[in-house]
Amino acid sequence: MNDNDMINSNSLQADRFDDFLRQQLRADYIDDNGFTAQLMAALPVQKTLNPWLEKTIIALPVALIAFLVLRHLPWRDLVQPVYAWFLLLDVSSLITLALAVFIALVVAPVAWLLNSDA
Repeated sequence: MNDNDMINSNSLQADRFDDFLRQQLRADYIDDNGFTAQLMAALPVQKTLNPWLEKTIIALPVALIAFLVLRHLPWRDLVQPVYAWFLLLDVSSLITLALAVFIALVVAPVAWLLNSDA
């Protein structure tokens, strides 16, 4: 049996299964004399968590993992070149850099928050 025969055989099996599923979806509903409704009514009501507790459950592990990852970074190797570049800036470049940081950290998030409320 070559590859084409195997592919055709697999597609025929898939077609048969698809036909079976279509037939099952078209089949009439089997009446269960209210069993499903009674079962759903007997299930306990799902308890909801306090929204702050939900956020805490997500935030604490994320913060812990982030702390562990950041703790192992080679901070000295990262900070020294940035500090050297910062010392070599002139005043106008420093003001431009401060403005860009201000926009990135303050103005952009505030604009996003105001836009998301609309």
